[in-house]
Amino acid sequence: MKTIMAVFVSLFIAVAVIAAEKTPSPKTQPAALQKKAAAKAGMPLEKTVELGVDVNMVLVYIPAGEFDMGSPAAEIDRDSDEGQHHIKLTKAFYMGKFEVTQLQYRTIMNENNSKFGGDKLPIENVSWHSAGRFLKILSDKTGLKFRLPTEAQWEYACRAGTTTAFNTGTTIDSDSANYNARDAYADGIIGKYLGRTTDVGSYQPNAFGLYDMHGNVWEWCSDIYEKDYYKITPIIDPNGPQVEGSRVIRGGGWDEKAYRCRSANRDYRGPKADRADIGFRVVLDID
Repeated sequence: MKTIMAVFVSLFIAVAVIAAEKTPSPKTQPAALQKKAAAKAGMPLEKTVELGVDVNMVLVYIPAGEFDMGSPAAEIDRDSDEGQHHIKLTKAFYMGKFEVTQLQYRTIMNENNSKFGGDKLPIENVSWHSAGRFLKILSDKTGLKFRLPTEAQWEYACRAGTTTAFNTGTTIDSDSANYNARDAYADGIIGKYLGRTTDVGSYQPNAFGLYDMHGNVWEWCSDIYEKDYYKITPIIDPNGPQVEGSRVIRGGGWDEKAYRCRSANRDYRGPKADRADIGFRVVLDID
């Protein structure tokens, strides 16, 4: 009888292990869907664009999809402008694998006004207008259609299939992103505060293969900020309010506390603002 029970238990464990191996993890599932969508569209998962001699920009394929934008009412330290709502993005796009670096920016613009110097550091101290000029020159140079991400595209790409406060889970720590970790978020831990930017790609990417979506530098979006826009936003491919005003920034920065780096957190600055904690990453339209 004991032998029969032992065999039964062994078989049960084996079946459980096999089932676990076949069940995709929360991080591998979006990556698998991303890879499948790129293959179906006949597009490379990553695309490299030459900017100059030995200077390239790597872009990642982001599939079309749906997600709940904003934060649930129970999320810690959420703001009133983050009302959760369902969004559908009907078009795939490419997004910069990294924030635009100082080397890339200098190659295109022949200037660099960053506070922290380094070729692999993200460009910062750059206004929304300057980012737009970079994208215009880059588009003319390459014959491709570069632009800033919409706010919806940014959050969709940042989340990469997650529904938690961060794409790392319910909390974050200073081993996962560059931010002011002297205070813990939720059940997280206190960590390091570096007090400056770090080289792009210094931390692990999200499930879509994008780096530094939390912290390092805030990232300009194309949208104009409106506090109550989420209450009237179109469900399909929203482009932001059609009025004049400040522009959206997302992702938090090296000098921000964790709650400001959440996937749903929204902030804004005037389009002429140039600060040492604001940079950007590119989006490439797919024709």
